[in-house]
Amino acid sequence: MAEYKIKKTNTDKDCEVTLEIEVKSDTLNKLKDEAVKKIGESVKIDGFRPGNIPAKVIIEKVGEYAIYEEATRMFIDANFVTILQDSKHFPINQPNISITKLTPGADAEIKIEFAIAPEIDVADYKKIAKNQISEGESKAEAVTDIEVDSVIVNLQKEIAHHEYHQNHKAQDHSHGELDLPEVNNVFAQKVGPFQTVEEMKKAIYDNLLANKAQREVEKRRIRLIDEVIEKSKIKYPEFLLRSEQSIMLEELKTDVTQTGQPFGDYLKMINKTEDDIKEERKEMADKRVKTQLVLSKIANEEKLKADEAHVNVQVAEILKMHVNADKDNVRMFVERFELNQLVWKLLEGK
Repeated sequence: MAEYKIKKTNTDKDCEVTLEIEVKSDTLNKLKDEAVKKIGESVKIDGFRPGNIPAKVIIEKVGEYAIYEEATRMFIDANFVTILQDSKHFPINQPNISITKLTPGADAEIKIEFAIAPEIDVADYKKIAKNQISEGESKAEAVTDIEVDSVIVNLQKEIAHHEYHQNHKAQDHSHGELDLPEVNNVFAQKVGPFQTVEEMKKAIYDNLLANKAQREVEKRRIRLIDEVIEKSKIKYPEFLLRSEQSIMLEELKTDVTQTGQPFGDYLKMINKTEDDIKEERKEMADKRVKTQLVLSKIANEEKLKADEAHVNVQVAEILKMHVNADKDNVRMFVERFELNQLVWKLLEGK
């Protein structure tokens, strides 16, 4: 007789599985002595040393239910992998295991809930990319003198603020408007590795132009990936969405705290909770999850590989700046980023 039976497999939710397992009472009875022994190693009873308590005393102390509960957990630990193999479903997250029915001397029932790999039937990304490329690239807008002057004014303010605090020991920032330094060669040399105002202005112009060009690239990529996602069939487990929402919340926390404002004060100011913030970002989180799934799918289908030497260099640089970062997580982040760049180069015909 089989030790257990998979009574029901529920896959109603996208990429999520619930197994309902029946464990035979005879199986649990065979584990009873071992369960008593295990409980005896940790239970405290006056007059006895842990590990040397008679079985009868342990059963009287904790009760038959606790013994059968421990036997059931021992069965799960010993047979979990086999149960998954029998179900032909394999988790990509930490499964949630619960005992749903337990009566001493009777069959027990357990429930195992977990997520499985996303299902992605990706659209013809090469055709979509080719069609979008044939439509022509949008050129970045020209950089205006007003934009360059605006950057210079901000630099004047930064230099004025920095020099004020160099000359005044007080750390308060209630000094009001400061006189701005004259824009001349001396000022340019304070700003950066420039000898003249003309060199500084050219660097500002080039930087603004590069930023505008990059924004056009990002716009084009968004249009491309949006069409691929729209024409693909994508299913993924809900925990990926929740995880992305949490990541976006942490990103917001970082942005807010960098301004010097405690995040709790920020939430009070906008009259929202962290759950409100997550819900507001649900649609964007969904898009981010689908984008990464599609890019990873394309990388896999095209057999793209990140350059290991380049990845090692990038990982080392990040770990220098973030000494407490987990090396495996950093490597995963860098490899995914590099693979994404390879996918974009493929789609853009570069």
